[in-house]
Amino acid sequence: MAFVTLDKEKLADNYHYLDTLFKQKGIKWSVVSKMLCGNKTYLDVLLKLGVKEVCDSRVTNLKRIKAINPEVETAYIKPPPKRSVRKIVEFADVSFNTEFETIKLLSDAAVEQNKTHKVIIMIELGELREGVMREDFMDFYAKVFELPNIEVIGIGTNLTCMYGVLPNHDKLIQL
Repeated sequence: MAFVTLDKEKLADNYHYLDTLFKQKGIKWSVVSKMLCGNKTYLDVLLKLGVKEVCDSRVTNLKRIKAINPEVETAYIKPPPKRSVRKIVEFADVSFNTEFETIKLLSDAAVEQNKTHKVIIMIELGELREGVMREDFMDFYAKVFELPNIEVIGIGTNLTCMYGVLPNHDKLIQL
């Protein structure tokens, strides 16, 4: 049977190394906790290091993170299923989005919960996995800005996931 062993010392060393490096460059960064599968013991160790933002692709894991530390910022990092928008607004401070209809539902849920939900709008740059097409982006962005209780905090793209589209200078300029 497979199992995961957590080396707390190595995790702490790696975390502090990256945190120092990124802070020196003025970069805000997040930890993706998908591999921990919501394991409370491992999440406790991670959060005690001083992690400011945790990203995950499962709402149940984000719920567990918020139960451990309600102050840590959480991000839902896959396209939100429409059936889960209320829970996403409840447990994720930020979500990555491609569909206007989904962001509208997130807006409705945020109004209902008296919250502001932050979104990162994904842009398609060749991976063909998710993202607004570049030629539609400005109109899409303008519509999203009209939604109540939604704050657009950035743009993103998905590269090297399914088809091996590599991040390069040209792709970053396009973004």
